Amino acid sequence: MKQPDATGQKKNKRGRDGPGGEERTEQKDSKQPQVVERFLYHPVTATAWAPGTYCRGPWCSMGRGGRELLWRPMARKGVVGRLLLLVLCVGGTAAPSQPVHEPLLPGQPFLVLWGVPDAACLGRPDPRAFGMQERSQLVIFLEDSLGLYPYYTPQKQAVSGGLPQHTRLDGHLQEVEADLAVSLPSVDFGGLAVLYWDQWRPQWGRNMAKQEIYQEESRSLLQGFFPDWSPAEVDRWAQVDFETAAQVILIETLRKLKMLRPKALWGVSPYPNCYTSSPAQRRANHTGRCPATEMALNDELLWLWRRSSALYPLLQLDNLLGGTPEARLYASALVREALRVAALAGAPYDLPVFPLIRSVYTSTNTFLSEGDLMNTIGESAAMGAAGVIVWEKVISDKSQRGCWKLADFVREVLGPYVVNVTTASRLCSATLCRGRGRCVRREPGGSAYLHLPPTTFLLLPDDAGRVEVEGRLAPAQRNAWRRDFQCQWYGGLEGGATDEWATQGGAEGRGWEGTTSTIKETEVSESPRATTMTLKAERTPTATTTLTTEPASAPLNQSVPFLISSPLGLLLSAICILDFWLMC
Repeated sequence: MKQPDATGQKKNKRGRDGPGGEERTEQKDSKQPQVVERFLYHPVTATAWAPGTYCRGPWCSMGRGGRELLWRPMARKGVVGRLLLLVLCVGGTAAPSQPVHEPLLPGQPFLVLWGVPDAACLGRPDPRAFGMQERSQLVIFLEDSLGLYPYYTPQKQAVSGGLPQHTRLDGHLQEVEADLAVSLPSVDFGGLAVLYWDQWRPQWGRNMAKQEIYQEESRSLLQGFFPDWSPAEVDRWAQVDFETAAQVILIETLRKLKMLRPKALWGVSPYPNCYTSSPAQRRANHTGRCPATEMALNDELLWLWRRSSALYPLLQLDNLLGGTPEARLYASALVREALRVAALAGAPYDLPVFPLIRSVYTSTNTFLSEGDLMNTIGESAAMGAAGVIVWEKVISDKSQRGCWKLADFVREVLGPYVVNVTTASRLCSATLCRGRGRCVRREPGGSAYLHLPPTTFLLLPDDAGRVEVEGRLAPAQRNAWRRDFQCQWYGGLEGGATDEWATQGGAEGRGWEGTTSTIKETEVSESPRATTMTLKAERTPTATTTLTTEPASAPLNQSVPFLISSPLGLLLSAICILDFWLMC
């Protein structure tokens, strides 16, 4: 990109026609937003908006032909009232109130996908032997692998212009299409597609520490166009400039990707986020809930959630946090926030949530303990996530010794736990929900997990590289699940349970390597007989599972959410909807 020439030309235009000088002096004290001819922006805006007007008041909403709101600051007045309504709207439900997207693999309510780039490691265990889906069902695009994503390197070198304001949208989208044709050639790809773009954040105030360079360069860029502006004006409109460009890039990129690969589940990581994992917040703010200020900022990203097919928050533990109660609270808060956001997108069903879970501690690069796998993977399963992605951007130790450590971690720690939690999730779904829903913890802050009882189940490896689970689900365990979990139903299902599924139109229809599952239901009996289950997760692409379960004795209806079960609830719902409509 020949940025200096384009910038210089733009600067001449703005110096001649842009708002400034006497015009700016006359209008800056006005209490009403003023609309000025000529649009203060860069090539991305010139491409995305036509022909634009430039609104100089903080109350302005700038849009694309009146249809697409591209920057809309949340009303800052009445913040306390809004936060109170947020608490009432979010915390006032007694059960999952909206159906969720049906599972990607029918009969598997909770998936674990392997996203560690370990192709160079020889002799590692096959993740499929432990029921994990491999990278053929998952694609993660980094900052340098799709389009012309602008960012600064750690050495402060600009890539693709550095700032979102410097991006030519048409060139970026053309590059996106070309890169996608190479890296994801199948138009029918139906797996998970993640944009891991974390170099900058689309909200100005969330660019902290190393990301402050985007604020500094945005101010410098605007100061060059309008040297007579005050620092306050420069800072204010640099924020507008940056946020609008960032929003345009993400919106148009997702629109292009969903058009080219419509069956894929597209989303941007690491969002949503609670930003409670920094050293200063490592212990103080871990209460099991996302801070109210961060929840309000996540609400401002509604434009992003509405264009996403799935949500991919990032869970990463520091070694000092690992193994402590705060680790579970941190993960619980982030997963809960992602599930809350998933219901805001306006889709017929809640968006599926797949947290990216780093396999190592951030400060030491040592692998997670079994306790912290429970704090991350187990917490995600119990709270109702559709699955998790065990992920690393790169393998820090690519030596043979490092590969041996990775193999030991998969074989001895991660693999057995994945078999445990995924099998328990399937069995709970079949037992409580008849395969038509996902088991979700009744109390989000509780300590109940979807684990197989060790007294009645065994994990038995065999010589063929498979892992078998054999055991008996005692009535006491079924009763415990009914006490601690409830069903969140899948939307759009008709007929039988999802586990009664044949391969035609199933996994193959989405481009997945499928699992054939069968549920054989017997009549309800008062005898204390237990459920017998055998699961074989093979190295081959197709695994076979046979479950024999007792039909759920609980009725299919669920408790009614508080907000629609009482006059007060109906009033609060109406207030929430009206407030949200006015805010948007």
